[in-house]
Amino acid sequence: MRMATLTALWMVVSGAIATGEDYETLKQFYRYRAGTFEFEVGTDGQGTLKMQGPVFTWTGLDYQEFRDTAAPNSGDVFVWTLNGRAVVVGGVLSQPIGAGREVYHEFQALIDTPPMPIRSPTKWGELWSPVGVKLRPIPQAPAPSKGSDRVARRQRDVQMRGLARQFTAETRSATTGKIQSLKLQPNAVFRLDASALRNANSSVLDGCLFIFTNQLGTDPELTLLIECHKTDNGLIWKYAPGSLAFQELWLKHKGKSVWHLPNYLEHPGEGNFVSSLSHANVSMREIKQEMQP
Repeated sequence: MRMATLTALWMVVSGAIATGEDYETLKQFYRYRAGTFEFEVGTDGQGTLKMQGPVFTWTGLDYQEFRDTAAPNSGDVFVWTLNGRAVVVGGVLSQPIGAGREVYHEFQALIDTPPMPIRSPTKWGELWSPVGVKLRPIPQAPAPSKGSDRVARRQRDVQMRGLARQFTAETRSATTGKIQSLKLQPNAVFRLDASALRNANSSVLDGCLFIFTNQLGTDPELTLLIECHKTDNGLIWKYAPGSLAFQELWLKHKGKSVWHLPNYLEHPGEGNFVSSLSHANVSMREIKQEMQP
């Protein structure tokens, strides 16, 4: 464990020392909260999504200047799947504010057939009704490796990581207005279930979900889904960008801008991302009580 992470576990929270126990309680709470959400695709009851994860856990310092927080914010990222394919990516996070903590949840649709609307009686995003993303072919991408054996899957894994590195991402600071580069995490946070895809006779053969984080910590800001699709002309690579942030976002491929999302609080954007405040000022004691049966 890196020293920065160890330090984060012992920083001041609401006038008291935040112990490792507090940190673990928050992690349990993130998973508990994520488990309270249910997503469905279609109306026949056969398209209930399955929660996976957490696939990525993080801490960050990016709210300290903006909100005068006393300690790092933190959160976990989860993926909801159907027949092996990632349909929704989302997270639960919190930050210390005043005498307690603010807790948020965020969701991003990943495919062209989005989940049915869900209701959440919270400050932002009371009704999430995503329109679905449009997956786009990756320009001049090499042909995907064929086959479903280990060698082919290993080759496609290398290919997808290489393709992800062709993309760069930026965000506009909410405090200074400056454009800041985001960091691509070198490894995918989630890989599609090839066996489930095959059993569902899916047109998707393989795929990975990558995350771009901010420069001050590991807070995820932008998602990048890369999938291998079967077409009449053979296998091709497609991608879909997504948001896990309030801030304005840009995605570039080989230096060319391919996607832009406005600041969420000012412009909800394309509707595939939603963020909601679920707890405005909750104590660690109340968090523990909420998780009790």
